[in-house]
Amino acid sequence: ARHRCLLDQEARTMFASVQLSSYSKASHGWFFWNWADAHGTDWDWQRSYGEGAMSVPSLPLPSWDGIGVDPLEEELDPSPQDTVIHYGDGIFLRAFHGRHIDVGGGPRVCARWADRGDWQRFVVCASANQKTGRRVGRHQAVSDGDVICLRAHNGHFVSVSERGEVVERPKAVRDSSADLILHVEGSTQLHHRNTVFLRSRSTSCTLAVDGSGKDVGVRACWNDCGEWQRFVAEKACTRRERPARTAQPGKTVALLRKRSAESMSSTPCTPPKLLRVATPLRLVGDDEESLATKQLDFERHVPQAAEAPHQIAP
Repeated sequence: ARHRCLLDQEARTMFASVQLSSYSKASHGWFFWNWADAHGTDWDWQRSYGEGAMSVPSLPLPSWDGIGVDPLEEELDPSPQDTVIHYGDGIFLRAFHGRHIDVGGGPRVCARWADRGDWQRFVVCASANQKTGRRVGRHQAVSDGDVICLRAHNGHFVSVSERGEVVERPKAVRDSSADLILHVEGSTQLHHRNTVFLRSRSTSCTLAVDGSGKDVGVRACWNDCGEWQRFVAEKACTRRERPARTAQPGKTVALLRKRSAESMSSTPCTPPKLLRVATPLRLVGDDEESLATKQLDFERHVPQAAEAPHQIAP
């Protein structure tokens, strides 16, 4: 979706369809719907309803056993034609909670947003301390066990301090603290959407995010290879690859557009508006005498149409 395979409205429609289907099986889920919010259509029920996002029937999603790449992700964000990641290519590193590692706004390397912009883009560079026994150069495929460096958009390198903090450091002070040993899970070469672990060569600790949500910074304090240390390497598409990755939508996207066109053929009715009504409230003391008169504001729905009174049979 980030490569414009889906329009924003189509993404909201797909999200609403899946949410409505899930919440219909768990009544407590309905409490999480907000009527309106100041953060745009994504968090405004009235505007989402008005554009037809709530009127599309439930979509059959592709089955997935939770192992490997989610097939729905491939439909929404197609892989590049060449999935192999080479030295000199740009990549994004996505943590288990969906946020990408970013550099910007301070010396610390963080994982704050799910965006894939300049702050989240890193260029894979060969380390000067590479000791794999093979020649490594630009456009050479990145392999499991390689010692790599990650260069950010500002020319700084991701480095690990002695205290375990992951920070950005300028090229002038580049040393072994910027060397990261790459482990690719289940593959000898690094491909798009491969799971990777990055271990600091200087401290022997693995880069990790805070799964508790208390800290957005990236740290390297343990040598474990668990969920917090797991990253998905996503190859940044070039300008040539961009049209190819957005040309043909998948089956789910095609079905979404078909059902959206069918549902939008009839304009959905406008949700009832709210009126603020002032109703007097009488405060009564212990002696049941009125103490004061106060106005209490509350919101209620305006009836759509007056119903005819029921006829009572004699």
